[in-house]
Amino acid sequence: MTRAADAASDDQTFVDLALLQLEWRRRFDHWGAAKIIAEARADDFGYTRGLHFQIPETEPRRSYLSLKEATLSAQRGPLEVTVGKQIFAWGTADAYNPTDRLNPYDYLDPLDNEKIGVWSAAVRLSAPRVNLVVVAVPFFTPSRLPLEHSRWTPTVPSTFVAVVDHPERPEQDASATQWAARLKGTLAGWDLSLSYYEGFEHTPVFRGSTMALAPGVVLPRLSPVFTRERVAGADFSTTFGRFELHGEAVARLVEANGRNDRFQAIVGFNYTLDVNHRFLDQMLFVVEYARETVLRHHRGSDILDSDRVPLVGARLANNAFRDAVVGRIQAKVSEDTVLKLSGIADLGGTPSHYIQFKAAHRITDALHVEAGLDFLTGRPETFWGRWGDNDRFFAVVRYFF
Repeated sequence: MTRAADAASDDQTFVDLALLQLEWRRRFDHWGAAKIIAEARADDFGYTRGLHFQIPETEPRRSYLSLKEATLSAQRGPLEVTVGKQIFAWGTADAYNPTDRLNPYDYLDPLDNEKIGVWSAAVRLSAPRVNLVVVAVPFFTPSRLPLEHSRWTPTVPSTFVAVVDHPERPEQDASATQWAARLKGTLAGWDLSLSYYEGFEHTPVFRGSTMALAPGVVLPRLSPVFTRERVAGADFSTTFGRFELHGEAVARLVEANGRNDRFQAIVGFNYTLDVNHRFLDQMLFVVEYARETVLRHHRGSDILDSDRVPLVGARLANNAFRDAVVGRIQAKVSEDTVLKLSGIADLGGTPSHYIQFKAAHRITDALHVEAGLDFLTGRPETFWGRWGDNDRFFAVVRYFF
């Protein structure tokens, strides 16, 4: 993979990345299965450094060798138990999933982020048209944030002076255990689910205080902490002719180290049009709207407003979807060639935008290529505009064997 960009934060224009992913699966008769996905990585931008294996994973950079997933499952009748390093996918929306709380993300490249597996145990109970999943995650794993001097870390204003502590992660004991459950079923053509999560936000917020350096000399002090929250959610999807409708919503209630209880929702539709032309087989249109509303402000909270803290950890998360319109147009030229135009418009305050054009082509069953352009616009203080110098071209070559 190669990316070309221009940014004021560093002088490296090209970034080259290589990834080898090996997947092994085995079924043990009718009672169980095992899966391992191992990765070998390298790049010339500092995203990857050293060899490290941690439970939980807290290194700020990726390891040259790592386990993406590693699971062992046992099944008897309708009951299945899976343990190991797992990646979960909950929700029905396309742009982002507020009900999907279990996995942290690798944000070293925010536009090309990926989930980080968590060591966990999951119990699934299946019945006709309905299933229940209960998950326990005993170790807290934070999201991996952009490196301090990378092009993805906003420049701190020269007038900003403060003491910034190391992150205060939850103690790795029983109190750090995260729990989640999801009940999913089908009713009269509607796929419906209810979910619950009790655990931590994976990106930090900042607790404000002061530090006296000398008599009469006091500086602001910022301590990165992780919000403990309870999240009740629901999602749906259904079809009406060529339209697929979907949506999900959550109520995020602060237990500790939080500023606001919030309601987050996203709704949208997909529309598929069969063209059956020689040069155009099918079109897909996706439109979504996301919104966040503050339910209650915790008076007396010492957690700072993330928009007033010029540090990257306080501004990642889902801030791009507090008031946003999302769109995607996909043209399936043939079974081998697909063109996509995607965009996100952040309408909170001064608008900012992220636009991507991507073309993908399958040369053979084993060799796939894609290339595209990323554009970020808006004022420097906006979500996407702070990366306005990071417009880029990217190319990816994948070989399957």
